[in-house]
Amino acid sequence: MMFGRLLLACVCLTPADPVQDTYRLVQVPEEAHFAETFDSDPLDRRWVQSKAVKETDAEALKYDGQWVVEEPAAAMYPGNRALVMKSSGQHHAIAAYLHTPFNFIHTPLCLQYEVRFGRDVECSGAYIKLLTKTHLLRLSQFSESTPYSVMFGPDKCGTSHRLHLIIRVTDSSNGRNQEIHAPQPVDDLTVYFTDRQPHLYTLQLYQDSRYEIFIDQSLISQGRLLTDEVQYTESPESPVSGLWVGSVAALGLELWSLSGEVMFDNFLLTDDLKLAERWTQDTWGQKQPGLLERLLIATNSHPWLWGVYIFTVGLPITLFISYMWPDKRFGPPDQDYYYKKSDEPQPERDQPDRPTSLSDYGAMSREGARRRETQKVQRKSDLEVENE
Repeated sequence: MMFGRLLLACVCLTPADPVQDTYRLVQVPEEAHFAETFDSDPLDRRWVQSKAVKETDAEALKYDGQWVVEEPAAAMYPGNRALVMKSSGQHHAIAAYLHTPFNFIHTPLCLQYEVRFGRDVECSGAYIKLLTKTHLLRLSQFSESTPYSVMFGPDKCGTSHRLHLIIRVTDSSNGRNQEIHAPQPVDDLTVYFTDRQPHLYTLQLYQDSRYEIFIDQSLISQGRLLTDEVQYTESPESPVSGLWVGSVAALGLELWSLSGEVMFDNFLLTDDLKLAERWTQDTWGQKQPGLLERLLIATNSHPWLWGVYIFTVGLPITLFISYMWPDKRFGPPDQDYYYKKSDEPQPERDQPDRPTSLSDYGAMSREGARRRETQKVQRKSDLEVENE
């Protein structure tokens, strides 16, 4: 009975419909090297879709996948739009120039954005590239061969769930570029591709080659990209044994997706970690559910949590009732067990009187012996009658 009541209470606490909150538009900070919310401006105001063509057919576009800016179908925050990679089984490429070029010399690099996989993703990339500043850079010809300095973000194909961090550096001894790959996180990343929720990916990269990677503001990977034996420097302003990745001029997405319907939102590139904290609170922070809603969402992937919740809620309620109403009794008032501690002592029903003193006990013992003797005589008389 108590279990049923607690379960009913938990179900009643579950909201029948999502609460529709109007999304508060966020002002783009001018001091950021790049910031984009997609909430107010049209896509073509600053973003350039690639017109690169296939090598085998000069008339055919290589990147023919569709990009749109729209609100998610099940938007809980009206007004919050995002960039969506729509097409299935096609190549996509789109890029935008930074407000100001990013020179990675003395300050940290902070890159973050949100990703949501809207379907049962089979194979799809969702990583971002920071494009190196060169005199040949043309966003309309953005392709897989366009030089980049940093590649960061999630990627999934088959049963492989990965989070890339690749840095392209120049070896000062021979002038050749080399890619340095950060180790994969040890945590299982499956849920970030399958729960159909937006997740915040953050990279913090430092000049001494240290890096930190966060998902939803939780640290999942950190380390150093360079060892003491292998160092890459090229800029005379760079500290010795530092990491130099060149000047970044644009930000782009060059991806292939088998599933499509991948959402991107709230891009930020800055060297100011305090600014990144404020941006995160203004964008990601205002969309986060409350404590109760997070607990209920967790039961979707871990149904056993219902048992934990019921026990956690039920035990305090039971103790509270026992403390506040210790004399409470349940049941029909005409039954023996229906009484309170404050009531007068109740006599037992259908029971012979019991002795209350030693003399009473002796008298009752003698009375019992007389009754037994009488019963013996009666049985003897009955036998004599039968024998006659």
